[in-house]
Amino acid sequence: MGCAESKDGDEPQMNRPKYRTCTDTFWLAVFILFWLFLIVIAIFSFVYGNPLRVINGYDSFGNTCGVKRNEKFTNFPLSGMNTVDKPQLFYFDFKNPRQSIKICVKECPSRNITDVLELYRYYMDTNTKLCRYDFNMDTILNTNTKNIDEYFNYLGPCPKLPIYEESPVLHRCMPKGNNAKELYNLLNSWDIAQQFLADIYSTWHIVAIICGISLLISIALVTLMHWMSRIISWLICVLVIVASLALTAALWYAYYSIRNKSRVNAQFSMLEEFIRNEEAVYILAILATIALIVLVVIIYFLKNKLSGLSALFEEAGVCMMNLPGLLIAPLLAFAALALFLAFWVVVVICIATASAPGQSPIAPFDNTAAHQQPFPTDITPPKNTTDASFKTNLRVEYTDAKAIKSMFWIYVIGLIWTTEFIFACQQFSLAAAVAFWYFQKPTSTPTTYAIGKLLKYHLGTVAKGSFVITIFKIPRLILTYLYAK
Repeated sequence: MGCAESKDGDEPQMNRPKYRTCTDTFWLAVFILFWLFLIVIAIFSFVYGNPLRVINGYDSFGNTCGVKRNEKFTNFPLSGMNTVDKPQLFYFDFKNPRQSIKICVKECPSRNITDVLELYRYYMDTNTKLCRYDFNMDTILNTNTKNIDEYFNYLGPCPKLPIYEESPVLHRCMPKGNNAKELYNLLNSWDIAQQFLADIYSTWHIVAIICGISLLISIALVTLMHWMSRIISWLICVLVIVASLALTAALWYAYYSIRNKSRVNAQFSMLEEFIRNEEAVYILAILATIALIVLVVIIYFLKNKLSGLSALFEEAGVCMMNLPGLLIAPLLAFAALALFLAFWVVVVICIATASAPGQSPIAPFDNTAAHQQPFPTDITPPKNTTDASFKTNLRVEYTDAKAIKSMFWIYVIGLIWTTEFIFACQQFSLAAAVAFWYFQKPTSTPTTYAIGKLLKYHLGTVAKGSFVITIFKIPRLILTYLYAK
């Protein structure tokens, strides 16, 4: 018997399992329970969260502007209205927005209104009612100068005169010029979650288009890998340089546009978020320029090494030609990742806007803790208004659902764990399919065979491995964030 002679034919392999069984079933059960918990959180966030309440704003009676159906509240007869034709939020007194009545209107005032007659004429010309929903506009013609303060004040039923020309900023009617300092302070006091919500709401279609373009480019490169294996490395380098150049040019153009827009539209330039966006785009443009220069230098000095990649791409092309179904796993992973990220963004937005309706003698601009202040005692009631009626002038106020908002960090963990799980499933399927093909496994569809083995036996192992990656990735993200701060 030689020293290198195999003993497979002499005795059976005792360590080899006779039947294949599921691996790491405990971790699969943990992953399933974790996802059930995520679904429960999502259900509560859908019940209590309303992104449009932050984006469009809501009036003093609990109606979200620009919405067909609103919830009906007891003791508030003006709640539950159809405001789809009233997308803008109008304050009766923009200098005192935290205590002012606010209503949804068809459009912001397009001209200055100084007296009662002009207000009525504006209503007849534009069909835009700037008084309370239940107020009869014909009655203001009978008002005299003695009781004008009874009708025109920050508690209504009509706004305080004069009314200045206004334009919508984030669906809030803002007087032009520097008259709306308090309103801009309220807009600038939005927390990070609300700013994130506004950005996602306004740019989601751009993100979707970019993801679709990247998918098409990746499919095209994989398809051309076989026929262009000798020049694919150079082609990738050229495409990377062109893409980097286009990104750099787009960032500099965006910075130029934002800077010029801030000069043209003075209203948006008063928002801190607008200023932060300008600074962020400027920094990104500089970093993109530096990265482009470094990339060109690296490719120039490594140009002689790129020819060695041709053989690697040629072998990969042969594999792709023999395994056309190898694209199934990446496409399934892309679809699963897109669905999960869409679900995650929707739930996180609902968590960020989760709030419960309540009654308050003030009408805060939003539901942040900074605006949930007690009723001020230094405000004088309007003339001809009794102290009792002034104090009982309740409005609907949405307060934070802190228990639901605290679940945000659970969804951060779910984001990392689930994305790593999807990536691991893709990598397992690709590796197994290539192994089955290379070692000539008796199957005509190696990719579907590999996916079947994954689903039948190895999901627990994938869940365990992705959880380990999550454990190490979260501290790294925290340290990166602290270093950036």
